[in-house]
Amino acid sequence: METSTIDRRKTIQCLALLMGAAIIPDSAFGKIGYPDPEEISGPEVKKPIHIKSGNGKKGNIGDGDIIFKFDKHATDGHLGITESTLPVGILGAPPHSHKGFDEICRVTQGTLTILVGNEIFEVNEGDWHLRPKGIVHSFWNKGTKPAKFIEIYSPGGHELYMNELSDLFLNNQRPKPGSLDLLAKKYDITFDWPKLQTIMDTYQVRL
Repeated sequence: METSTIDRRKTIQCLALLMGAAIIPDSAFGKIGYPDPEEISGPEVKKPIHIKSGNGKKGNIGDGDIIFKFDKHATDGHLGITESTLPVGILGAPPHSHKGFDEICRVTQGTLTILVGNEIFEVNEGDWHLRPKGIVHSFWNKGTKPAKFIEIYSPGGHELYMNELSDLFLNNQRPKPGSLDLLAKKYDITFDWPKLQTIMDTYQVRL
């Protein structure tokens, strides 16, 4: 091997160490000149995402508003995030359960009443609340002003259901009979329809 090739190899290895790079395997220097970047590059680095206040895809679910912030594709499947507004006297979702993910809620304005199993929680502005998977739950606004809240789905995926659900309400439409159950089945949602009327009658709320 020519002396110039050996010197070049030593020079590149020294530069790599000085710059804090990963150790470059000796086999990468089989060619004259610099190694192929693909041979020494690491995993793809994700870029940061900045969503300004109020931005994101907007939709409606019943009388409530929803803004989609992050989906599972942006977070390697770890979580999804939405931001919602629920008017006074409105039920946010029929009682339901799911096996594959938890829901974390942070109220940023007003108060949400959240039902989990047989427990009732008054979740006020600034509060956090976890709705665990596998337990029937629902929520509504019995406060005096619209409730605003952030929802985190862990792992991600439920935001895709919410996205398709909002499409069923486009142009002030309501879901056709059976369409809600078909969508729920696709996304690991099981509704407890018998409990719905009891909640609406007891707490004087509506969908």
